[in-house]
Amino acid sequence: MKAIELAANARTAKKRNQVRALRHTGRLPAVIYGSGEGTEQLEVDKKSFQRMMASTTATAVLVDLNFDGNSRLALIQEVQHHPLSRQPLHVDFREVRKDQQVHVTVPVIPLGEAIGVKVSGGNLEHVMRQVHVSGTPAALPEMIEVDISELDIGHTLHISDIAAPEGVEFLENAGNPVFSVSRPRVEVEETPAEGEEGAEGEEGAEGEEGADGEAKPVEGGGDKK
Repeated sequence: MKAIELAANARTAKKRNQVRALRHTGRLPAVIYGSGEGTEQLEVDKKSFQRMMASTTATAVLVDLNFDGNSRLALIQEVQHHPLSRQPLHVDFREVRKDQQVHVTVPVIPLGEAIGVKVSGGNLEHVMRQVHVSGTPAALPEMIEVDISELDIGHTLHISDIAAPEGVEFLENAGNPVFSVSRPRVEVEETPAEGEEGAEGEEGAEGEEGADGEAKPVEGGGDKK
């Protein structure tokens, strides 16, 4: 995974009103931890951060922070957003070493069209959309791409069927299904059982016959004068 460069500065604003004022200047409050030195307060340019996030589709983002004249490698651990505007409010960075084994979640992306869908009209089921992996920061992939073109109806691709990138280990159960193709659903029309008559085959009240076979007189239907 390639690290994206981002400039950062030490942050002195810590109280709520100070942090609010900081955001109004276009700065984004943040913290960095994981180096063993405790949590450090910092700030980054909000627009630069948003451009960086818009430039990648990865769920795990590796950042090369230029902080106090030093380059510090970090993963974005959490981004807090405003509940309505969805604007970023705060960022947590987790510092990592180049040789450190880190655990992240990456998306699984299908490549091609399954033969069971293309030829037989089956339904592709994307069972596992993200997988947990382990590796050094440089080895971590932004996504796992899986060729599903040979997947036929009734077949399933499991974690064990997917080749992990070099230097990366899957942290999922080998038997977990990732993709499968199921048979197309067929709608069956219900037909009335043999001998049953519809509403049109039933006789109305005036057409009913009595037990002796004579038509029943309609109630109140005497001779009119």
